This record gives sequence, structure tokens and C-alpha cells, in this order.
Amino acid sequence: MPVLASDLLAQPELRLTAVTSPSSWADVPISWSSTTELEDPVPFLRGGELVLTTALRRRTRDQWDRLVRDLVAVPVAALCVGTGLVHNRVPAGLRAAAQRHGLALLTSPVEIPFIQISRWAADRIFAEQYARTRLMIQLQEEITGALLAGRGLRHLVPLLARRLGADVAVLDPAGAVLEQHPRSARWPVDEVADASDAPGTAAPGPGLVSFPVRADGTVAGYLVARGADEQVTLLAPVAGLVGLEIARRQALLSGRRELVGQVVADILHHGLAGPEAERKLTRIGVDPRGSHRVVVASSGQAAALLRQRPLDLAALLHGQSDPYPMCPLDDGIVVVVGTDGDARTVADRLLHHIGGGPGTTAVGVSGVHQGAHGIRIGYHEARQAQRQGPGVQECRTLSLPGLLLSSAELPLAELASALLEPVRRYDAEHGAALEATARSYLEHDGSVTETCRAMNLHRNSLRYRLGQIERLLGKRLTATQDRLELWLALQVLGPAEG
Repeated sequence: MPVLASDLLAQPELRLTAVTSPSSWADVPISWSSTTELEDPVPFLRGGELVLTTALRRRTRDQWDRLVRDLVAVPVAALCVGTGLVHNRVPAGLRAAAQRHGLALLTSPVEIPFIQISRWAADRIFAEQYARTRLMIQLQEEITGALLAGRGLRHLVPLLARRLGADVAVLDPAGAVLEQHPRSARWPVDEVADASDAPGTAAPGPGLVSFPVRADGTVAGYLVARGADEQVTLLAPVAGLVGLEIARRQALLSGRRELVGQVVADILHHGLAGPEAERKLTRIGVDPRGSHRVVVASSGQAAALLRQRPLDLAALLHGQSDPYPMCPLDDGIVVVVGTDGDARTVADRLLHHIGGGPGTTAVGVSGVHQGAHGIRIGYHEARQAQRQGPGVQECRTLSLPGLLLSSAELPLAELASALLEPVRRYDAEHGAALEATARSYLEHDGSVTETCRAMNLHRNSLRYRLGQIERLLGKRLTATQDRLELWLALQVLGPAEG
């Protein structure tokens, strides 16, 4: 427990007397003692001092008021005036100012030297620091033992709460409670957010302290506590231990996902089939004769996030593996969901996990298929579904163009860029909107009337633009092969920026 000014009164050998009512004192822990007779001691104080003085300097009421106000602002723990040398009793101006500003004001008799008071406070402070150090070591040993024994949050959080005498919880990055003790504890979002903005800086008291739990440099959650004792700040090293355990379990889980990824890649890219495919699918937890759906989530950082940040922190800390085989593959995440699972729920969770700005992430869900061949078809269906737009998209019937566009191995983007480069360069230089014209023309099945209506163009203007497109590309828009090639290129690249 911290050493307070009220503790000094409880020591009969110190013979200290309260001048102001202890009920009005702020509970500022004593950090050290400082003996001074300076006119202005404030610049030499750092907070929490027990200031000892004989009040050698004579002061007016206003001067006492200014000094007391400054001491409270530091804040000091208490001011003790030694009587019997300069003053027989505490000056009235000082007493009135202390009562007015809520300063803990004490008096000591001349028979008790300041060094005796300082030594008692120092001994108590050192004893408190030693007790805190011992408790921290014990906590670290207990937590390390619990983690090595494979015990989860249901054991860890109550242990911390009992040892610290505080409410304790583990929250995910969004602030949802994963585990807490006691069950009746409440963690208001605003209070947690304020504590998380300055983790570990809360002063002892009934407020909340929050410590980020980091795994491989990424915030995986928060360890939070609320208690009236400064011992709650001992959670900082515990949060570090929990972060190390999360990183360890995440690494093991990533290893299993890499094995899943090797099997899925062999099926998708290397034609793995037959008994060998069935054997490998069984090994990764997929029924080779059962039906399943494939979920594919893609963004620039999807695969990296799956490796770095737990998809389900509570399940990870409880020692649970992925409910369905999943892996990072190419530029995204692939999940094989059996018919006993809800592929849409899996897709929603992946979308939330990847995050990103609105419209930046697409998650595709395939239809139901069977065996290794079904995984191959389902993967391409999910990739085609992603092209329908951001968010979670369910597949339509897989088309031949969709199959081409979903292939990561074909150099479609390079070929499409080379084909459209003359048109895009011309648009950039002249603002001619030729690419938009080509898109609209093909979307309306080559209908001049519908394209003019959609783009608010005169027929002659449209024909002029189409002629420019043919000239720049060296293609004929009336030829089926040329039209198909242009349509594929436009689908691969999407609309030009700007």
C-alpha cells in the first residue's frame, strides 16, 4: 500500500498532530521527504513530497495563501511544520490557507527531529517498493507457469484479479470483453478508450488502467484493470507475457495454416487429384468425399494480417485452432467450409478482420462442391464473386471469362495494360473519355442507341469516338474476336483512375 500522510498520524513515536482535518486531505502517496526553508521551494519539488519546515520566513496571509496554492498544485503529499523553534504554533495564515485549499497540514514537536520523520517515511517507501517488486516477480512466475501449462483466460484473469484485489479483463482490439473477473464488472467504451490512449499512466484510484497486449508488434488486445490500489499498474509486465504467449500460439497456428496452404496450392495450381489429394485433404481436416464451400478474401494486406493478428483472440488463448481449414494464398485468404458450417458468417468475420476503408476489400463465397475438384471450382467461383464488388459477395454460375479472370498465374493484367495503353494515354492527354466510351458500348452489347442514351452523346460523336478507339488499338469493334479481347482487358483492369 502507498504511504499516505494519514499513516504518519498513526505512528505514536512520531507525535505528529493534524492541523487540518484529515477528511479533507487528498490521498497523494508520499514519494520522498524534503526539508526546506526557501522562500519558494516549488521549483525543487517533483510531486508527492512530505515537505518539512520550521516556517523560518515570516509571511503575510497572502504570501501563505500563494505558497499553499502552489504546493497543492505540485501536488505535495503534506506539509509538516516543526514547532518550538521559530513558532510555538502553526501560523494562522498558513492554517487558514491549508484549510481553504485542502492541503494536508501537520505539526511536529521540537523533540522530534525532522530526520526521524524522514527516516520513517523512507523505510516505509522502501518496504512498499520491495513488496511491489516481490509481488511483480510472483505474478510473473505464476502467469508464466499458467501459460506454459496451457491454461487459458478463464484461469489467468481470476488469478490476476485475486492477487491484485482489482477488477480485471482482457478485451479484443475493438473493446469486446473476452474474459473478466468478476463477472459483474462493467467496462464503458469511453472509459476504456480514454485509458487506452495513455496506457499505464492512470494514477492510483478507482479509475481504469489499460495496457496493450502486443504480439509481433501488433496490438492484439488490451489488459485492463480497475482498483483503488496502485498495484494494478503491475499489469504492464503481465501484458508483455500475455503478448509473448499470443505470438507463440499465433506462430504455431500460422505453421498449421502454411501446411493447409501447401495442399490447397497443390490442388489449385498443380492439379493434385485422386487418392493422393484425398489423403492430403484428410490430413488438413477436409472430408475429401464431403461437400464444402470456398471463401476467398483479398486485399493488399489480407495474408499479412492473418499471420500477424489473431482472427479470434479468445479461441487462440483458449488453445483452440481454426474452426475450418484456412490459409494465406496468393494475395488473400482461403477458407474451406464444410456443409456443417456457415460460409457467410466466415466471410463476414474475414471482412471485419481485414478491415480497410469502405469499398477496399472483397470477400467471395462459392457454391457447394465436393472433393478436390470441388475446391478447385469453388476457388475460381469465389474469385469471380469478388469481382462483383466490395464486401461479401455470393457466387453466380462460373463462366469461362470468369475462370480466366480469376487465374493468378496468367499474365492477364500485363496483356490488358499493353492493349489499353494507347487509349489510356490519349485520354490522359486529351480528356477524350475513350475508355469510358468503350466500356459503355460493350456493356450495351454494341448498341449505338443505348450507348448514346447512357452517355448523353450524339450518334455522330459516338461513331467518331469508336473510330478513334479502333485506330488507336488497331482493332475492329465489329469483329467478335477483337470485341472479346477488348472486353476482357477492360474487365481485368477495371476503370482507369481519375
